[in-house]
Amino acid sequence: MNREKFENQIFNATVLAQSLLFLLCIWGCLAIYNSNTLGASPLYFVGRQLLWLVTGMIVMLLAQRVPFSFYSENALTAAAIAYISLLAVLLWGTRINGMRGWFTFSWTSASIQPSEFAKPFFILLLCHLAVNGKNRLKTFLRLAAATLLWLIPLLLQPDAGTALVYLLAFLIVCVLIGTPFKYLLTLPALLAPVAVWVLYRNPYILKRFSGFWDPASDPLGSGWHIRQFQFTIARGGWFGVKLGKAAWSNSYLPLAHSDSVFATITESLGFVGTLPILILLGIVFFSLYRLSLRLQGQYQKLFIISMLSLIMLQTLIHISVNVALLPPTGLTLPLLSYGGSSLLSTLLAFGIILSALNHHPPEEEHSYYN
Repeated sequence: MNREKFENQIFNATVLAQSLLFLLCIWGCLAIYNSNTLGASPLYFVGRQLLWLVTGMIVMLLAQRVPFSFYSENALTAAAIAYISLLAVLLWGTRINGMRGWFTFSWTSASIQPSEFAKPFFILLLCHLAVNGKNRLKTFLRLAAATLLWLIPLLLQPDAGTALVYLLAFLIVCVLIGTPFKYLLTLPALLAPVAVWVLYRNPYILKRFSGFWDPASDPLGSGWHIRQFQFTIARGGWFGVKLGKAAWSNSYLPLAHSDSVFATITESLGFVGTLPILILLGIVFFSLYRLSLRLQGQYQKLFIISMLSLIMLQTLIHISVNVALLPPTGLTLPLLSYGGSSLLSTLLAFGIILSALNHHPPEEEHSYYN
């Protein structure tokens, strides 16, 4: 394939991705509005989300224009700044829903969650360590040490759901660079003490699992969220109850505009109505993934596939939780859930992905190991 044809394909994929991402975000705004139509202020959350959407699209377009070499050359610096923000929020952050994970600016009533913004920079860091690795064992140990270092402030917040996402990012990069399976088998033993400590400090996590396995045993406590998911999904059925009539989401479903937004969409539009969302997400992921395989630079290829895989896995986890296949995790649905930090972080990540596609070197090839 000649270079001009490849450039045209990248341009078309970029325009397609930008258009579909904007459409998905608008779809999310409709879902957020629908989750509050019966409340006292139905426009409050959707109005704020629209402001975040405009900001996020600008951030994505600007991030796309920055050469990817800037991100790769400053990966360590950017990761260090992001990590410092995770430490700073433990000291000066605001506690919301029992978790100290936000910086709140009283003059704007806006809250920023550093752990969301840090995700693309954490991936950049892992990719930097991977492409500059000398051998498989040393690279695995460096990746594991970096991941453990980042998990500590997340677990101290505590934010087990986001910590899970960072751990998945580590596993994704390890799999993509061909880390021997025997190294990955050591992870359960390495993580066991951390898991015991987390469960000891946060007994609510075990309650979530018990409520997931048997929601009827504590229907007004640990089983409440699971039962509301089940009732909401069942009420939506195949074709939903139509927009503006999601009474269950408005009345009983916890955090219907954020952690439970997929269930809200299902109640309104039914199973058939959720399919376009999955199809559009699939088109974006597949088109960018397919083109990334043709890039020469291994750093860019690894970042694109890792970042796309992480966003896709978080999407699958959110949907699985909302259809009661997994216990509640507190993870948002990328692009669609309410939350400025989540939306800006996801659009920033896509901006860096598009930068990696559009600013690729003509002929460059790296090896993960010498």
